[in-house]
Amino acid sequence: MKAKRPLSQRSVGAGLSEDAALFMDAVKDARPLGSRDRDRVALPPPPASPVKVQELPPEVKIAVEGDARCYTGRAPGVSLSQVAELRTGKTHLEATLDLHGSTIEVGVARLRQFLVESRRLGRRRVLIVHGKGTHSEHGAPLREAVLGDLLGAASGLVHAFASATPGDGGEGATYVMLRGAK
Repeated sequence: MKAKRPLSQRSVGAGLSEDAALFMDAVKDARPLGSRDRDRVALPPPPASPVKVQELPPEVKIAVEGDARCYTGRAPGVSLSQVAELRTGKTHLEATLDLHGSTIEVGVARLRQFLVESRRLGRRRVLIVHGKGTHSEHGAPLREAVLGDLLGAASGLVHAFASATPGDGGEGATYVMLRGAK
């Protein structure tokens, strides 16, 4: 009968460290417990991403009155007196967003971020300065984009809006009354 070499000589020669060889020798007769499906603990789903995805509330149908120069808009259930108060400009503005010089894409993104953040902070009345479009060849594209977003994707955040008084920017700005946080 052939004599066996000591374990450390056999495994180390095969390229394993002495510790690894000892471990492999110790577990050589190990067998899995039971079948694959039995006694298995289900893994919990991975935790939610710490990065919050900004979601806008569902769109709301907003009734608009006026023309391209002087306008108001209100969501269902908003009284005419609330809109009249907003239109006079004698309301306390809690924040202002100035979009002068922004492209339409950047301006709309900044508008949405500002509205979501304002609502999160509990602000109710804000001013959006979008400009009159006097330096644009095609009217007031940023003003139209802001109004389009207030009537569209961001409408779920809006309680009412109105064109600003001349002291706050006139045709180049819009007062927005935000819905309260739910």
